[in-house]
Amino acid sequence: MDPRTRLALLFCVGLLAVSLDRPASLGLLCLLCALPLLALRVPPIWWLRGGLAIGAVVWGTVLSQGLFYRALPRLPLLEVGPITIWREGVFWGLIQSLRFVATLLAGLAVATSTPPDRLYAALRRLRVPFELAFLAATALRTVPDTGRTLMAVRAARAQRGRPVWQRSPWAWLRLELSMLRPVVAEALRTARSLAESLDSRGFDPSSPRSSGRPLKLAAWEWPVLGAAIALTLGAVGMRLLFVLYSSEVLYIPSLRPLYGFVRQWL
Repeated sequence: MDPRTRLALLFCVGLLAVSLDRPASLGLLCLLCALPLLALRVPPIWWLRGGLAIGAVVWGTVLSQGLFYRALPRLPLLEVGPITIWREGVFWGLIQSLRFVATLLAGLAVATSTPPDRLYAALRRLRVPFELAFLAATALRTVPDTGRTLMAVRAARAQRGRPVWQRSPWAWLRLELSMLRPVVAEALRTARSLAESLDSRGFDPSSPRSSGRPLKLAAWEWPVLGAAIALTLGAVGMRLLFVLYSSEVLYIPSLRPLYGFVRQWL
């Protein structure tokens, strides 16, 4: 798939994540965003780690919103002494977390399936300024190296002390923060080496450049891209009409079935 198509689909996912406001529709969007990762044959251990991270994000967002929800009306879902978890807060927290998960999965799919040079070429063809395109491609190139450094640091720590879960929560937190120091130091060292390499080669961002592999959309990508854009614009348009209706700005009687559909599903 052409990297421009991937970026366009990622942009559509971002718009849908903002426009949709129901757990069912956002959950379906999350499943669609996870399908490309299945095709990439991600190792099972990373699925486990990713599932735990996503579960922690959803749980933390739902719990925090359920505890500190202040809008009215609100109904208690669970009361434990002075602590009250509000039903509307849990619902709102679930929506916010699913939005984050959908965009995260889509971004991971694009990042893991798109080489940095192809991402740079796509951004340049989309008229993105050179500095931003180069920054995005360079950042994507350093992500695997940073991940390998983090895993090496954790493996070294595992050989030097007792397991993390045998420590107190505060000791575990201090240990996790301390393990970030060598990762940050290695990232700074890599950035300095890259800057020195570019400077020694006389890098000039204003000089013209050509690509040995020009980008070209396949015939089947056009209908896929058109369908995704049409679906996204349709969802955004229906959501906008519903917001105008619910805000008492614009009401069209003939659109009552559309208002009901948006209220129920979007």
